[in-house]
Amino acid sequence: MNPVSAIRFVPGLLAAGLILGAGEAGFAQGWTLTQANTNYQWQAIACSTNGNKMVAVAIDDGLGDGGPIFISTNRGSTWSQTLAPANELWQSVASSASGSNLVAAVYQNLDGSPGAIYVSTNSGQTWKPNLTATNFWYSVAASANGARLAAADSGMGDGLVYYSSNSGATWNPTASPTNDWAAVTMSSDGTRLAAADSGFGDGLIYVSTNSGNTWTQTQAPANPWSCIASSADGTRLVAADTGLSDDLIYISTNSGNTWNPSLGPSNQWASVASSADGTRLAAADSGSGDGLIYVSTNAGVSWAPSGSPGLWTSLASSADGRILMAASSPGGIYVLQLTPALSLALSGTNLVVSWQNSSAAAGLALQQNSNLVTTNWLMVTNLPGLTNGLYETIIPLFPTTNCFYRLHGP
Repeated sequence: MNPVSAIRFVPGLLAAGLILGAGEAGFAQGWTLTQANTNYQWQAIACSTNGNKMVAVAIDDGLGDGGPIFISTNRGSTWSQTLAPANELWQSVASSASGSNLVAAVYQNLDGSPGAIYVSTNSGQTWKPNLTATNFWYSVAASANGARLAAADSGMGDGLVYYSSNSGATWNPTASPTNDWAAVTMSSDGTRLAAADSGFGDGLIYVSTNSGNTWTQTQAPANPWSCIASSADGTRLVAADTGLSDDLIYISTNSGNTWNPSLGPSNQWASVASSADGTRLAAADSGSGDGLIYVSTNAGVSWAPSGSPGLWTSLASSADGRILMAASSPGGIYVLQLTPALSLALSGTNLVVSWQNSSAAAGLALQQNSNLVTTNWLMVTNLPGLTNGLYETIIPLFPTTNCFYRLHGP
């Protein structure tokens, strides 16, 4: 993994408040192509909250035979095909916080009949279909513990949003309006739902605060919505349209009561993802616009382009928003790991280097170098301690030597 930030200690200037360095940068360079098959038409991707466990479904194997489900337990370094049917038109997938409970939905079977919903309670090792809950499923969502699930029909079936409170053993239609649903999302406890219409129905976004027992139409504009994502508590929502209307990304900070367009670019959006607190967001163009992925670290106030153009279909995010995954159809699966920014402080005759404890910090080590021109980075042997959510390493000062510090993977 390449470092994306470094910070410099300048002798004699730190006491005056001058620190030279870079924070989170490298969005454009940081995406890594995983070993997932690049010929498959990957349709959807999901991950555990720490980003370690990933699950991806394909709608086609590149040969017109339908697709399989693959899992990774090491952030995409390696992938394994599961025992789920390998010839289905898989449309959507969702994961519990631990990555143990998974739900995947088939849009339709190869013969054109409505598809089933499959669940796994052992991290994808085995899958069980619910053959009584068949529809033309377009989107699924899961609570943190995986017990509460939601599934939305595309409108080719009965046009309803369904809910399960027992890990997919049984499914019941909610009181949602009949629509051509494009996406559904839920809070971590499974009580707050939000669903967006594709524009082939009324083009609106609806929310529920009671597990789908009742639904309320929000003030979001009528749009051909393609995607929606929620913060863990369900108060912050992000949604985007397909590019056949105003082409914008919308934000709600009050559980969908009001919506405002963000300053993101106009595009033909395919997917959005949100961190648990709703401040770190990502949005992917389908390839019919500029084909880029955009990242926001300030709840949608500003957006930065990321990666190379692709035919993106789906995004997933770790809970802290520092690990992102993107699926392409075709083109493979990519991972972006944002290294936490470093901070420097004086403590007597010592220098304190600190960084946030996050999913992206796992496995990283602190290194130092006196000159960025060289590649002679050395490991800092002082082990960090964890205090109030921050890793802190205490290093004796070098009063006459410039020193750069960075976090780097093995």
